[in-house]
Amino acid sequence: MSDFYQHARVPTLHHLARPDSAAREVEMLRWTVDRPVALLLPALYAECERPALPHILEEVSRAEHISEVVLSMNQMDATGHARAVDLCRSALRGKRAHVLWNDGPRSTEIYQRMHDAGLAGAHAGKGSNIWMGIAWLHARGFKGIVVSHDTDILNYSRDMLWRLCYPLLHPKMGYRFAKGYYSRVSDRLFGRATRLLIFPLVQACRDVLGSKPLIEHLDSFRYPLSGEFAADMDTLQHLNLPGGWGLEIAILCETFRHLPGEAQCQVDLGFHFEHRHRSLSHEEVGVNEPGLVTAAADVARCLAFQVLREAEPRSAADLLGRIIERYRVRATEWQQRYEHVALLNALNHDQEEEAAAVAAFQRALERLLHSVAEEGLRVPALREPPEKVFAKVPGLKKELLASATAV
Repeated sequence: MSDFYQHARVPTLHHLARPDSAAREVEMLRWTVDRPVALLLPALYAECERPALPHILEEVSRAEHISEVVLSMNQMDATGHARAVDLCRSALRGKRAHVLWNDGPRSTEIYQRMHDAGLAGAHAGKGSNIWMGIAWLHARGFKGIVVSHDTDILNYSRDMLWRLCYPLLHPKMGYRFAKGYYSRVSDRLFGRATRLLIFPLVQACRDVLGSKPLIEHLDSFRYPLSGEFAADMDTLQHLNLPGGWGLEIAILCETFRHLPGEAQCQVDLGFHFEHRHRSLSHEEVGVNEPGLVTAAADVARCLAFQVLREAEPRSAADLLGRIIERYRVRATEWQQRYEHVALLNALNHDQEEEAAAVAAFQRALERLLHSVAEEGLRVPALREPPEKVFAKVPGLKKELLASATAV
């Protein structure tokens, strides 16, 4: 059951009832006449061969308030690209859609031109897929709402779409950015990167740096690393976004800088959405699960960059070192909190798994500290807003528009 708790800085729209979803979708049809909604889906090609994405597209095909779908995809060859287009064509049943092949020949040329102009070039990652989708929509002159979510949700329902879009479309609300949140629990607690890295790391930042507005803002969100959000194009087209795993933290920090607090909200999307999980076996956490450490390092780097970007370069490494020391203390506290949550709810809970995950995050933070000491505080593939990129690379807008494949 949801609660009524409101954070001081960010309005929280709770899931307290089950309104008629069909009626909500019909209601939104009136508003989308002037403010169309595009669904931007970042994905790896492998999702085309798993059950989640085909089911998501079939659900979306019935969402009449979604005017079009942009599937921004990488890690595929020409055969995979053709299969992705066929999947969209069959599952979306005539709904307008385009596929962006982000490591294909045309995109590779686009990134090379950006690199030659001194901008961030090719970088495989979710952030690059999202940036490319936003840039393509901006190049096309799209002026509506963009909604986005992950593509590995096994029990997906299109209710997620109207819940994210409703606060931006309803004439009495007027939000410009909505962040989705939900529980990550089945027979055990998931969401390790959020529970055991981000929450204690944000607290550690506050311990060292004090209650800065940005830190308080990040601390207001109930699921900072969720991939679900909606925003108007006027907001998205002004954001600087990294190419990798730090995307979600960067979006929260960028909207903090570009929007007043009352223009942002977080939306409870429901009790649980089942994502594809990495193994939780403690033998595979950390050293033998490089994806976890790589993602943790990327997210931590982005967070450190955002909260320390105004510090003197020589003091950034010192401050980060102090933050990491505090993280060790805070992570132990948060481990215990979630153990108590599991005990109260009779959930499976492996203390060795949790401790191994924290140890992996600590190693990622130590790597980050070493990198900052050697190279300074930076985020790889940090991309400028589309309009600035187009201004610096003549003809790029036209090339980007031509790179999409219509379904």
